[in-house]
Amino acid sequence: MLVSPQTLIRIFVVLLYGLLSLFSYRMILPRLAPTARRLAIMMLLAQIIVIAVSIEFRAEWDLEEWVWDLNQDWNIPSVVASTQLALVAGVAFLTAWFARAHTAWLRLYLVAIGLVFLFMARDEYAALHEAYHGWERYYAGLGGAVVVATLLAACRSPRTARIWHACLLAGLAFSAIGGIGIEQLRPQLQGPICDSLGWLRLDGCLLTYEYEETLEFAGMWLVLLGMLGHFSDLASAGGSRARRLLYTLPIFWILWLINDPFIHRQFLVQPDSILFESGVELLEFRVDKQERAVIVELDASARRRDHAELGYSLHLVDQVRGASVVGHDAHWCCQGDSVGDTLFFQQRIALAYPPDAPVNRALWIVLTLWREIDGEFARQPVLAGDLQLLDETQVVLGELVIQAESIPPPSVPLGVFDNGFTLAAADLPERARPGESLSIALAWRSDRAGHEDLTQFLHFVQEGSGAWWGYDQPPLGGRLPTRLWYSGLADSETWGVPLPADLAPGQYAVYTGLYRRRDLQRIPTSDGAGQPWRDARVLLGTLSLASQ
Repeated sequence: MLVSPQTLIRIFVVLLYGLLSLFSYRMILPRLAPTARRLAIMMLLAQIIVIAVSIEFRAEWDLEEWVWDLNQDWNIPSVVASTQLALVAGVAFLTAWFARAHTAWLRLYLVAIGLVFLFMARDEYAALHEAYHGWERYYAGLGGAVVVATLLAACRSPRTARIWHACLLAGLAFSAIGGIGIEQLRPQLQGPICDSLGWLRLDGCLLTYEYEETLEFAGMWLVLLGMLGHFSDLASAGGSRARRLLYTLPIFWILWLINDPFIHRQFLVQPDSILFESGVELLEFRVDKQERAVIVELDASARRRDHAELGYSLHLVDQVRGASVVGHDAHWCCQGDSVGDTLFFQQRIALAYPPDAPVNRALWIVLTLWREIDGEFARQPVLAGDLQLLDETQVVLGELVIQAESIPPPSVPLGVFDNGFTLAAADLPERARPGESLSIALAWRSDRAGHEDLTQFLHFVQEGSGAWWGYDQPPLGGRLPTRLWYSGLADSETWGVPLPADLAPGQYAVYTGLYRRRDLQRIPTSDGAGQPWRDARVLLGTLSLASQ
């Protein structure tokens, strides 16, 4: 008899939720307060719908499959799972708040449970643990601490309250079996189980991720029942106010997910796939630019037979000098999963800025892959991909600038540009000669972050004849393009302007301004009093050009 994995999953889900619903209907739900009971049923229905749609849904497009995939992050199932964990935390906090008349140790226990599940809720959606090798040990330790604390609390609680502790412990057991047990045992058990079934033949794998995720969902619902039971017993004094807060907890959490800056950064995942000669494929990456370090997360795949002795290097490279500011070298680790002959890896690298790192300089974040052969490190060429390459082996993942300390703005700036940039001061010599290099110091500030490349121009306009000559370059040279300027920037650059040898002598008015490189349009500017400069040009002063 041929049994498909899909059929086995359906049977498993129906049996699990049938028994869970029957048990809770007979033993748990009647003991809950009406508000808590309705909330528990709503969360159970929500996860049943999500699991059913995820198992039965057959997407025609990759995006649709991602939206409902139980094994993916930042989608509908992960939102429901994260919200359920956050609800456990919120109910624990509310119970502790409204149970002020009870013993301090009980309220401390509830607050600790709330903190643990608040962390788990954020981790469930943002998948923080996947960047750490051996995360299972940390979660097992955290779960063990919760179990010990719950057992101690159960020993000191009234007999009628022990059923809530039992729900919490049972839920943790279900989640541990799904999230850690099946995940770790799947490669060892899958072959023997499939081989020993005899007359029952399977069309594919047996222990797929649907079992893990379903057990985790069910386990966390049992934990929620336990917390709602404590709420029903201890927070009745809160009255209607407590009940209203209980219903708003899921709404508050989903709104927080929408506005969390870290979550926003997760959606900046780069979809560009980069294929290296070694067979490693960079599937996606994330870059988190912090004040003292840059965090890079890499998701990659490699063929099982090719991944040995493969490693990577990550460097911050000065865009002008081409020198590495700081780097990290390591072999691939943190295997997350495997499909057939393909292994999947997650890397998380923190590059801390060294004390002598240059500030206000454009830096590339550069990835290089290599294979160690007899002590030699052979770089792996890039075969395909759309990201910028420095050469055939170096991939640019992004760019950043290490910010310098800001200084107070000048009292009267020369020019205030509409995009938030300010020309604070300029030092223009009074005299020069044709053929010389004219030294001009220009000080800039920025009150807004830059987002595009701008070029600064100098116009030398001869008085009387109106003849003019110009010279253009980026405001701070190539070391810091305006697309990387940040709010609070204060820096200066001394230009060495080569004056043409045939430039006619006389008095010249010297103007400057900014224009967009993409369309050559000037950025409007005003003086310190708010009066617009004509032609979007700031007058720096006059220059007397003597004959040679």
